[in-house]
Amino acid sequence: MLRVCRHCSRPFTAQDFVKEESKNMEADRKRLGLEGIRFVYYTCPACKHDDIFLDIHHLDGETPEQFQARRDALEKAIRVTHAEKVAVTLTER
Repeated sequence: MLRVCRHCSRPFTAQDFVKEESKNMEADRKRLGLEGIRFVYYTCPACKHDDIFLDIHHLDGETPEQFQARRDALEKAIRVTHAEKVAVTLTER
């Protein structure tokens, strides 16, 4: 999946991936018991903005309605989260 900076539209490369930040976010996700999502963190070298991609996956046995409710809740949480120079994108995987 091609990921691009939400600020300047520059395509991200493997060198833009922030491994330590992604690892920390994943550790927090696991500690909180959140299943069916994955955090991926990138920093754009062109504009210096950060992008967090929140990949949502279907859970085993999850109905389409349950998945949609979970997705809606994540989208709502993203809308109320504000951070300077950071964009959060929810993607279905």
